[in-house]
Amino acid sequence: MYSVLYPDYLAKDDFKYEKPIANGICNLIKYDAKQANEIPDSIWNKADALVTGLYMKIDEALIPKLKSCKIITRMGVGYDLIDEVKCGEAGIVVSNVPDYGTYEVADHAITLIMNFARGISEYNRLLKENINDNWHHSSVSTIDRVVNKKVGIIGLGRIGTAFALRAKAFGFNVSFYDPYVPDGQEKAINVHRFNKLEELMTTSDYISIHCLANKETTNLIDSSMFKICKSNLVIVNTARGAIINLDDAYEALKSNKIRAIGLDVLPKEPADINHPLVKAWLNEEWANDKIILTPHSAFYSPTGLIFLREKALKTCIDHLQGIKTSNCINKEYLN
Repeated sequence: MYSVLYPDYLAKDDFKYEKPIANGICNLIKYDAKQANEIPDSIWNKADALVTGLYMKIDEALIPKLKSCKIITRMGVGYDLIDEVKCGEAGIVVSNVPDYGTYEVADHAITLIMNFARGISEYNRLLKENINDNWHHSSVSTIDRVVNKKVGIIGLGRIGTAFALRAKAFGFNVSFYDPYVPDGQEKAINVHRFNKLEELMTTSDYISIHCLANKETTNLIDSSMFKICKSNLVIVNTARGAIINLDDAYEALKSNKIRAIGLDVLPKEPADINHPLVKAWLNEEWANDKIILTPHSAFYSPTGLIFLREKALKTCIDHLQGIKTSNCINKEYLN
């Protein structure tokens, strides 16, 4: 029997969906940990596979303890908490589940944009304040017609493409920046490609971020980008919090260099209530129609989460049994 360790398992249903898959093949071990030292070395040593979540770092200090591990599957798309290079050098495959949550994240991103464009949350807030005085279409001054407005996408992978199709349905003119997408993909879905991020930033009315978080994309959107964008820019991030410099975003909002921001992800989660942007969202009147936060929930639907949990475990088992290795992201580093 194999041993599969879930070091930061969040579900409270005792492997309801994993047990039928694991039956007779592997033992499932769960911890609700955030640091490696919360789990005994003996548990790390004997795990044949890991399925990791949102919190556990698999780094250079931990990897030597993974004496039996053959594969680590990230229960999600992003793998920024896993040192894929060191894992590869140790002979450990790192995989992800890139096809889960595509519909949900794309829906969430376009909904954030349409919320700002149509003023839904702000109308709702104002009506709660004074239903008589604010019962008028002009109580929100930022309403926009999105047909022919320019929306830019950073990262045209599965989710970015799904978002592009939704944006086209609303009548947006869609462009993207992604240096890793092969030539011709823009023709397949009839969108415009920019070869420089700066070109996307200077022309877009709305921007949606759908790229991975890594050394190249950390603080990709910072003060230098906010200086060149349109003052009416609405930017939403459903990818990873590290991609937008939150300090610079706050300054851009406060100084009206951009119109609004919608964030499902933050550099620190849960949200740091002492950060100026979060403070403004909580308490400052000027931010009421400029900031929307959601709790890293863009990926979530009950159906999508079941798919994710099942596929993460199947990915581990398929590799351990020599059936196939799916969605390996560190092939080039494997010994």
